[in-house]
Amino acid sequence: MGVSESLDRFFEISGRGSTISTEVKGGVLIFLSMVYIIAVNTGMMVAAGMDESACYTATIVMAIIGTLLMALYAKFPVAQAPLMGVNAFFAYTIAGTMGFSWQEALVAVLISGVIFFVIAITGVRKRVLDQIPASLRFGITAGIGCFIVFIGLQNAGLIADSTTLVGLGDFSDPAVILAFFCIILTLFLYAMRVPGAVFFGMIVTAVIGVAIGIIPLPDELVSMPSMPPVGDFMDGISSKLLSVDFLVAVISLAFVQFFDSTGTLMATGERAGILDEKGNVKCDRALNADSATSVISGLVGATPTGSFAESTVGIEAGARTGLAALTVACLFAVALFVGPAFSVIGYSCTVGAMVIVGAAMITQLKGVTWDDWPTAVAVMATVIIMILTYSITDGIVFGILFYCVCMLGARRWREVSPIIYGLAVLFVLYLVFVVGRL
Repeated sequence: MGVSESLDRFFEISGRGSTISTEVKGGVLIFLSMVYIIAVNTGMMVAAGMDESACYTATIVMAIIGTLLMALYAKFPVAQAPLMGVNAFFAYTIAGTMGFSWQEALVAVLISGVIFFVIAITGVRKRVLDQIPASLRFGITAGIGCFIVFIGLQNAGLIADSTTLVGLGDFSDPAVILAFFCIILTLFLYAMRVPGAVFFGMIVTAVIGVAIGIIPLPDELVSMPSMPPVGDFMDGISSKLLSVDFLVAVISLAFVQFFDSTGTLMATGERAGILDEKGNVKCDRALNADSATSVISGLVGATPTGSFAESTVGIEAGARTGLAALTVACLFAVALFVGPAFSVIGYSCTVGAMVIVGAAMITQLKGVTWDDWPTAVAVMATVIIMILTYSITDGIVFGILFYCVCMLGARRWREVSPIIYGLAVLFVLYLVFVVGRL
């Protein structure tokens, strides 16, 4: 049996209607759309007082470990890396305003990861996922799509801070113009049904950016990685871990990881068509892999790691199996030694891909029962809160809360699962006692 046949059999590539070349291409696109996390997460960990070179390595190592678990164990077309939003909470809140050291913050990462893992392997996480009404699941998928577009536009400078909270960026900035060109080119190629339109949009934009001096070439291409802060959480074991503030930090990390990653896996699984006979996403192993990675993060010395919504870039290009994730893991391994080379593919080059992904994911709204008032309100809240709060978790929180309130008001409370009511109570407690303290 040849290599191609072995790969096809192990990852069930043909069975999912894909090809090896499609999976590899999808993996490359996923990597290029999320490689920014290396620099961004490293910067946030440094802000918490950690060593820059060690943080650089820890970020990549966790991306490799998490994505390999998703590839080889779950066989899911999703990549993992330190989560945006959660890393900011780690650096600026736990190791910032709450006054904990970064070592103590790593203890919080480890404990929250263990809690998260137990919830996953006991099946609680999957039961919660399956009880979310179909229309709300469509709304979460669409919301994540809009969120991805918002992230892309913001990172590329097309959207910036303004007196109205957000506004258009500075179109006198050549980098912003280049990003706008990337969107126009990618949309044009995609509309023409050019194979690899998203990839060519990235590459052509990068070449033009380098040629006209907007994108600088790196000073070096090869660099040896440093050791990550493995086991440094041991230095954070102190009496401060018995405080109420530390408990709040642990609960917050576990809560956000649960709903951020769960929402992402649900959305990516639906887009990839990985569904059971009831229409639920078949992601038991993916949920376990995702939660296991969160435990390893604390041991390695990284911020909480989970599933990346940018994985939908590869899924929209046809990726359906773990081979795409394996490709991502291999590229992150290369980045350990040639990380500077990937700086050429910056925000200006990936924004077109994110717009395409958002457009594809928002089509899920066609499955929403819009003439049902509680559903319409819940989906609206999910999408808009997810974008405006920069949080998948907050979008899910408000969507389910509004859904329960409207169903109670409409005297249709019997149609709602007890699990959803339980979530609503948990969300209220989270907003009052956790968010209210931060």
